[in-house]
Amino acid sequence: MNRFRSSRILPIVLLASAAVFVGSAADQNGGATPLAAAGAYAVTFHVNTPTTVPDGATIACKARVTPNISVIEHLMRRKEAVAESSTGYARVANSSANCTVATPFAFNVADRDAGAALSYEIDAYTSAGPVFARTQQGIAVAYPRAGATANVPLDVNF
Repeated sequence: MNRFRSSRILPIVLLASAAVFVGSAADQNGGATPLAAAGAYAVTFHVNTPTTVPDGATIACKARVTPNISVIEHLMRRKEAVAESSTGYARVANSSANCTVATPFAFNVADRDAGAALSYEIDAYTSAGPVFARTQQGIAVAYPRAGATANVPLDVNF
């Protein structure tokens, strides 16, 4: 008897779930008006290099920012928000370098409280070629006030 009920209830539950998913996918923001998030991040990397990286080596710092969205929002979006990215350069001195990257952005988001996701890549080059690379993705950062710049200091050790 229980198997008979389960076999009748399961398709109904699956159909209801599919209807909810299709309905929410049709309206990406759940009826909410998108909010503008605009400003900039000034990301300052303090890079500590190993002694194998000579003074004078070039450090290339790249920062990228995207809206921080949930997995469900990501699956339901028809068009992905464009990532904003910037690159800065510095020279190694005494096994360290400071590199600042200004990354302006402007997104329409459903939830400003979700903030943004910051990703970076740091590459070191000498005259002989690339020495090392370091990346990190998805660092959660709050949006700055509209039109303002948020300072984000990051220490990176190699």
